[in-house]
Order: sequence, then structure tokens, then C-alpha cells
Amino acid sequence: MYSSFENFFTSDFILNSVNYFFLIYGATLTSFYCTGVVLANIAIRRNIRKSSFLQVKDIVSATDIPSVTLVAPAFNEGLTIIENVKSLLSIQYPYYKFILVNDGSTDDSLEKLIREFDLEKKDATFITQPITTATVKHIYKSTNHKYTQLTVIDKNNGGRADALNAGINFATTELVICTDADCIIEQDALLKMVRPYLEEDHREIIACGGGIGIANDSVIRNGTLKELRLPESIIPMVQVVEYIRAFLLGRMAWGEINGLMLVSGAFGMYPRKRVIEVGGFDAKTVGEDLELCIRLRKNMERLKLPYRVVYLPETLCWTEGPPDANVLVNQRDRWARGLWETMKIHKGLFLNPKFRFMGILYYPYWLIFEFGAPLVEFLGLICILVYGILGLINWPSAILLFTLVYLIGCIFSTAAVFMYVKNFDHYTKPKQIVELLLAAYLEPFVYHPVLLYGQMKGYYKKLFRIKSGWGVMTRKGFKISES
Repeated sequence: MYSSFENFFTSDFILNSVNYFFLIYGATLTSFYCTGVVLANIAIRRNIRKSSFLQVKDIVSATDIPSVTLVAPAFNEGLTIIENVKSLLSIQYPYYKFILVNDGSTDDSLEKLIREFDLEKKDATFITQPITTATVKHIYKSTNHKYTQLTVIDKNNGGRADALNAGINFATTELVICTDADCIIEQDALLKMVRPYLEEDHREIIACGGGIGIANDSVIRNGTLKELRLPESIIPMVQVVEYIRAFLLGRMAWGEINGLMLVSGAFGMYPRKRVIEVGGFDAKTVGEDLELCIRLRKNMERLKLPYRVVYLPETLCWTEGPPDANVLVNQRDRWARGLWETMKIHKGLFLNPKFRFMGILYYPYWLIFEFGAPLVEFLGLICILVYGILGLINWPSAILLFTLVYLIGCIFSTAAVFMYVKNFDHYTKPKQIVELLLAAYLEPFVYHPVLLYGQMKGYYKKLFRIKSGWGVMTRKGFKISES
């Protein structure tokens, strides 16, 4: 049996097929990344030019800007709920409402909110629900004039997507922006987020995403980010680099050719009528942000209406990233399951000319290089193990190849860091830049193996139909400064 196994893997056909597969896959992915760097540079320059014509001060003084409701679900966020709500209430925007959806919390979140913001229970029976959700129990409004824009919905637990849908049902504004209760949003974020809606004349903006940043170990005062610090632990430190690279080289590049398929669930703005039109977020998937964006695009393709999905490169929303490997695995396990579910739901897009570039290019890229990358990497590790045992690896050549791949990854990370530092003023100290680069160069050794494990764990659950929910995101809470 061992002889048959060895003969199979050592046959010229299998050896050549394996070599050519990994070579073509790697070269194609590298080409996409190189193209992404070029497109991202063009997109950033275009965004800077546009922002110079229509500035925040012009938007805030305008009388014809769209009204916005911010919807934030919360489940057992008692540790940080007060500071987070204060942050979301401090946002500067003339026509702004804030809906916090308490999704059946079992901790003291609701009690803290009632006490801190002078909430009073209101009748909930008048709410119309174009999107079906779990039962809404009560509506709370503040009796304090400082918090008139705050509404708290108390409902039975239905999950994050269900909670967002409940908030969208209650909203009456033109635009809704979905975030998480644990996020710290820049005070002028909404003023920047509506700019694409004001600039675009010929195409409808169906989704707009803002940059997400990691704020572990940063200082929060009165609900706002007062001092941005790099995380002290290596796991969240590398996430800073990962987010910069993903948002700048990924989403900016795809946004430039209107190929953006994902608006982050932590900070995404949508026209309320379009979200209701497609039935809201899908509560059956844990990847509801990706799934909704694809569904919105498909809807516009069917309606044959011109549209865009846009991304703003500047970090406008800060969140607490997974502080350790265990929490990171839970997060990426969930993301992998969500990606699997979404690719399956919309499998009809693959190479479907009816959906134009979304069917011919954008969906296939996600399927092959986003969904497929962990599988290809895992397969590569198996091949290295098998051929290493069989003594068929030329180790000097292999080490040279691994070094080349590592250096290419370092180049892309370095490019992303310097593009970010050059265009935005969040990390300007030489020490911070050096730490970011060191984190990027350590990423393949201390971070990526954990990432791959989390992704494969999620795929394993889907493959063998192991039921798993949202997962546990243990938070340490932001550093709160009282002075």
C-alpha cells in the first residue's frame, strides 16, 4: 500500500501538476496584488482631490444633505456600553438619529443604559416591520434633552443581523449606517461618509464603507478617541497592519473599478429603501455584511440601474480587535463560515454574464482567491509534508522560494504601511512606523498560522455540518481616561 501511495505522488504527472498549480496560483495572486497597489494609489489620490472640493465644513453647513440613522446592535456589552454610546452620541451631523438595539442581553447592559441616559419605556406596538425580526419588547426614549436623538430598542435575541434589521425597521431616515456598539466612531465620520452620496449624479451609491482601525490600548475620553496608541500585544499589533493592507490595497483598489463586494459590518452606510427592498440582512448567515452587499449589487443589476459601492480610505471607526490567539481563532472561524455560506448562496453568479463584471470577474476572484486561499495554503502544507517524507524536496531551492514569497509579502505590507502613513496622520511617530513594519515582518511566523487555523476550523465546521453560532468575542474594554 505504501508503495502505491509513493508511486502515485512521485509520478511525473502528479509532480508536474502540483508544481504548475501552485506556480500559476501564486503568480496570478501576486499579479492581482501588484495591480491593487497601482489602483489603490490612483484611488487615494482621487479621494484626496474630491475631498478638497467638497469639505466637511461645506457639508455641515448645507441644508439639503440626507438624514442618517446609525444602528448599533448590542449583546452583553455591559463592560463598555456607556462609553460606546457616549461616543456614538457625540457624532457631528445635522440630521442624525441613533438607534441602539439591545438584542436580548443577559447582563446589566439595559439597566446601565436606563440609569445613565434617563430612559423611559414607550409603546412598541406602533412599529411597522417591513423586515421580519424577533419580537420587539419595548422602546426606550430619553427624558434628558441632551439625548433626544437616542432610541433604545429592547428585543428578544435574534443575532446581529436580526438586531440590525429591527433598527432599520424603526429608522425613518434616507440613509442608515450600521455599526457595532463597541465601536468608537470619529466625530466627523458621517459628514465624510455622505460625501459620495452628494458627489454622484449619474450612479446610485448603494453602499459606502469607511476604514476600520484597531484601538486596543488607546485612550478613550468622554466616548472619543483621545490618544491613538499601537497595541501592546503582538496579535492586535499585527491586526493593525492587516487592516491597513486589506483596506488600502484591497478595498480601495476594487472600489476604483467598482468591484467592491464587501462593506465592513462594523461601519457601512446604505440607502434604507434599498436595504428594505432586498429584505434586509440575512439572519441565517454569520457573514451578513458580505452577503447583503452582494445581494444589493445583484438587485441593481436586475433593475439595470447604474450604481456604485464605494470605500473611504481614512480610518473613521475604531474597534477593539481580538486581544489573543483564542479570540482571533473564534473571529476567523466565524468569518470563514460566513464566507462559505455567502459563496454558496450566490453560486449562481459564477461566470454568469447576466451580472456583467460581477459574474465574470468579481465573484470568481472571491471564490478562487478569498475563499480558496486558505484551502490552497493548507494543501501546500500537506504537499510539503508528503514530499518531504518522500525525500523529493530540493531544500536549498525550496528555502530560496519560501524566502522570495516572504519578501514579496513584506514588500506589499511595507507599501501599505507607507501609503497609509503618507496620506493619513494616525501613525506619524518614527517609533510607531518601525513597530508596524516589525509587526508586518513577523506576521507570517506568529500571526498567520493562527489565522489559517481559524479559517480551516470554520471550513471544517461547514464541511461536516457542525452547528456553530456567532462565537465568543471576549473584550478587555478600552482604556478610559477621566481627566
